[in-house]
Parts: sequence; C-alpha cells; structure tokens
Amino acid sequence: MKKDVKSSVADILKQEGIKYVFGHTGGHIMHMWEAVNNAGIKIIFNKQEGNAVYMADGHTRVTGIPSVILGTAGPGATNMLTGIATAYLDSIPLIAIGATVDSSAFGRNPIQDGSGRGRATEQRLAFKAVCKQAMLAPSPQEVPNMVREAFRIALSGRPGPVYIEIPSDFWGIEIDYQRIKPNQYKNTTIPRCNLKACQKISKALYGSIKPLIVVGAGAEEKGINDKLEKFLKATQIPFSVAPIAKNYIDEFNPLYLGVMRGTGNTQKVYEYMRKADFVLFLGDRMQEWEMNWYDDSLIKNAKLAQIDPDPEEIGRVYPIDLSSIGSISSFIDSVPHKKHKNSIKLKKDVEILYKKFSREKRYKDGDGINPLNLNNIIEEMASKDATIVCDTGYAKSMAIMKFRTNHKQKFLVADNNGPMGYSVPAALGAALATKKEVICFVGDGGFQMSLNELGTALNYKLKVIYILQKNKGCASLTNFHSQVYGHHCATTFKNPDYIKMAESYGMKGYGATNSEELKTTFAKAKKDKTSVIIEIQVDQDLMKWE
Repeated sequence: MKKDVKSSVADILKQEGIKYVFGHTGGHIMHMWEAVNNAGIKIIFNKQEGNAVYMADGHTRVTGIPSVILGTAGPGATNMLTGIATAYLDSIPLIAIGATVDSSAFGRNPIQDGSGRGRATEQRLAFKAVCKQAMLAPSPQEVPNMVREAFRIALSGRPGPVYIEIPSDFWGIEIDYQRIKPNQYKNTTIPRCNLKACQKISKALYGSIKPLIVVGAGAEEKGINDKLEKFLKATQIPFSVAPIAKNYIDEFNPLYLGVMRGTGNTQKVYEYMRKADFVLFLGDRMQEWEMNWYDDSLIKNAKLAQIDPDPEEIGRVYPIDLSSIGSISSFIDSVPHKKHKNSIKLKKDVEILYKKFSREKRYKDGDGINPLNLNNIIEEMASKDATIVCDTGYAKSMAIMKFRTNHKQKFLVADNNGPMGYSVPAALGAALATKKEVICFVGDGGFQMSLNELGTALNYKLKVIYILQKNKGCASLTNFHSQVYGHHCATTFKNPDYIKMAESYGMKGYGATNSEELKTTFAKAKKDKTSVIIEIQVDQDLMKWE
C-alpha cells in the first residue's frame, strides 16, 4: 500500500501497542505529531524534552512496554541526551525519534542543522554515545524498517534506548508500505541458563556453610517477583538486593539483610557478607556503591557465583567461580527449592544482626522532621501496591535504605546515572501507567530542576504525592563538600513557597514540620483527587547516615 513516511511510522507505533507518545513539538517534528494524533495515539505534551524522556522512563518501568519520545532538531534533540543516557545505564527500553533539517539543506548552515556537515552539530553521534544504537534514515523508503529495527534492538538482549533521526523533508513523501506483525521482526525471549551450570551452582549453594543471595537489576522479567519470593522462602537463605531491584523482593522478609548501598552503610548485609563462604548474584551487577570496591575484606572469604542474562556482566567486576548466562527465572526453575541445611543457624545469625543494628524505633524530631522518621511514617501509611519514585541525593539514599517495599510495590530509581530532577516527571509517567498510589521522594534541589512538569500534571489530571524535603540546599553534596574542605559552597539556596506553587498549578499543598503533622497531611493527600505537594521541613542537623 502507499503511505507517507509519518503515517507509516505512526502505524508501526500503533501495532507495537504504544498508547502514549511523550515529548515537545517544533518545526521539524510537528508533522510526526500530526500523524500520531491521527492514529489515535495520545499525545503527552511535556514542558521540556529531557523531562519527557524521564516521564517516558517512569512509564516504561511500571508497564514494561517501551515508550516513545519525539523531539525536534537542534535543542529538541540535545535536550533528550541526559534522559536517554539514564535509560541506557539502567537498561530501560525507549524509542527516541528526532528530526533534523531537510536533507537538501545539510551542511548549508540552516537553523538547527544536526547533520555534522559545515558548522553543524552531529546529533546522531551525540546519541550514539548514550544509547544502544543511533540511526539516521538514509532514505524515506527505509524509515519503516528503521523503526521496526529500533524496537527490536531496544528489547533484545539487554534492553535499552534507541535513537532514530529523520530529515524533515521525508515526512510527507509517499512510500511503498507493508504492514508486518511485531512478532515477525523481533523475538524478546531471554535465553535460559545452562542446566549443568545451574546444577553446579545449586550444589555449591546448598553445600555451603554461610551463603548469601544478592538480587540485582538483571533479574528484571515478567513474573520474577513471585518466583523470587517462593524461591527465597523455600531456601531460607539470607538475601540482599541492589537499589534498582528493590521491588523484585519483599523487604519485610525476616531473612532480608537490607539493600546493597555503601553510602550510609546498611551494616547488616556487609557484616554478614564478610563471613559468608558463598555469594550468589542473581542479576546483580556489583556496582561501586553496592560492593564498596575499595574494601578488600568484603568478599575475600567467599566463593562467588553469578547468573545474568547479559554475558558481558559475567566476571566484569570480580573473578567469578561459577556462572551461567540466562534468565534468573530459568535458573530458579532449574534448581531444587528446599531448605538450606543450616537454615536454623542462618536465621539466628540474621536475628543477631537485626538486634545489633536495630531499625525498628522512633526517632526524635528536632528543628523539623527527622528524615529517618519521615521514611518510617510514609512506609507505614503507603498503599501496599503503591509505586515509589526517588530522586537523586540524600532523599534518594534515605528512601533506598530506610523505606522497605513489599514485592507488590514498585520502586523506581535512576540509580546508575543519578540525575537530579528525574523523579518529578518519572512519577508522572508512573501515574499515567497505573491508577494506584504514586509517591515521590524528592529534595528541594532536585525538585527545582524539573518542577515545570507540574504543568503536565495539571494538563492530564495526574495524581502524584510529592514528599518534598526542604533543606535549602543539595544536602548530600553539602555534607560531602564539608567533609572534604571543612566548609561548603555552591550547594545552598533560598526556596520559593511550594504550597502557593502547588495551588497555582491546581494542586493541593500542605506543610509539615513534625512527624504528627506529616501523618495528618499524608492521610489527607491520599484522599485528594489532584497531585499534592507536602512541603516538609527537614531537620538539617539530623541529616546524617545512621
């Protein structure tokens, strides 16, 4: 059949099950927006392209379906780069479609030329550095194949974002278009683990004296939460989890030792690990902040086993004794589900650590809410199927370590790139994907980086409860700068009135200066129909690692 390029792209998006397209408009991309609208795909018109990528990222983390972002040439494209890099590092499948100037104008210095010819930036090369693949359409006829290829690449192997660039004079050109079913051009099945390798690992696991299981980002796949819960309950082996994988497991399990996070030292897991003789990494990538690479004592006594769907991860950080490439679910299916021979002793070891590093206590507020108390209160009052979104900085680290999730909740964190401002739009993406409660932990520094997306919440009637921790600065950097130099600079600022700001965006705004006020305001926020900002005065003197 005959179709113009923009309509053929929109048709493929529709076939792929895309319900929303995120982004911002511009002269070179507006034709694609028209086609998306005509195809019945809902437009999410963000305030800035970088925030659009974060919102798409949040939507994908909740749904598991790749999200699509549109950006115009020049600043529209380059605004997307940090968000795309964040998705790449956290293995989030996104499709970014960028425009460039007419192909006939390449190298002639038109406005927003991204061809790399003449005095022009080369957009595609910038994206090539931060995503799985970046492609420039060589001709109108090739565009549909490129879009299909983008979905295949984004979802195959280790997921990640893909960028497509299309000259703006291609949009209206008619081409021979053939509709192809998505399953005819992509297969996203994760390979199964090698059975013999699994049996060796299983034998070593059950034959060990003091084993530890660590679950990481590579465990991501449909249904993994339930499988992990059954496996961990059956084995009665103590376990930990990487920050990005908190929502795969139940952190209320009595054998859970805490999150792998060296910042602030969640000490139970590290003290246990030093004495472990066998550590099984299920999709964990052993990041620096998890494993504290500079502590040679951490795993010196342990034999290491690693299961990961990405072959490049095996042995990348530490020498591995036993391994298999494949899905975590296939490993779980391949090994016996039985109590470890030392399960009683292991449980007692964990109980001793819990007593030594007691978490179950109330904290005194000072000149504002104690941040440790804040996380306890929200954890207790949050819905059991809520989605929790964290920004970067002190608010994120505290939520990672102190806010426990059950395996029915979602926990979204941009962990590997750590961009401030991620959470405000990402939480909106989560709210677009689910009718369930969405809670966002964010500091005033991160909030001010993307607060313009409150306009997106207003436009699309999305509800997020923003737990805005006001400390008049970037707290984690203030602390770090002070530790290094004995003072701090370039980390503090004055705040606007966030409650009035909330009202100006058609939202509810509340203030809380102590724990009792927080309980009252959060209970109100749960009942409100609009998004809510709870402006929390945090006691700066108590902003320290426990």
